[in-house]
Amino acid sequence: SDLGYRIWPVQATRETAMAIQRFHLIFCSSVIIAIFMALFLSPAVAAKENLLSESDQQAVQQVIDGQISAFKTDDYNTAYSFAAPNVRHAFPSVQMFIEMVRSQYMPLYRPAAYLFGRNTLSEGRVYQELIVTDPNRQLWQIIYTLRQQDDKTWKVTNVVMYPYDGVSA
Repeated sequence: SDLGYRIWPVQATRETAMAIQRFHLIFCSSVIIAIFMALFLSPAVAAKENLLSESDQQAVQQVIDGQISAFKTDDYNTAYSFAAPNVRHAFPSVQMFIEMVRSQYMPLYRPAAYLFGRNTLSEGRVYQELIVTDPNRQLWQIIYTLRQQDDKTWKVTNVVMYPYDGVSA
């Protein structure tokens, strides 16, 4: 008998696929926010973590500065050179990488201004906060995740972006 349930069709509509992608984005963002809050707001975690050395902090910020400068000047090969192996695996060509950045990270691709915020080191990963102003004066909180490679260089493994309420002056 028909109880009012429908079996989901095998081939989902474009809207359904986009809704699933939005759900995954929201879910993953929520998990990342929870991790971020635990790292930055928990004194117990902070007490146990290694502090990022001044030289590593400078190196991490130089990587981020270098990548953003490369985006701003359309130097795509240089921008891609800062990507860690996991990012290069997901986006195996410079063109694929830049298309992803343009479509999902426009405030980083063409920032009007940015400044570095807090950072922390946890299990070999550095989480570096950036506050970015986009060309429309919208503020964004960006969390870069970097990992030191075998050759001792720092590479970007992930970036998450959250809009701030309000606009910059």
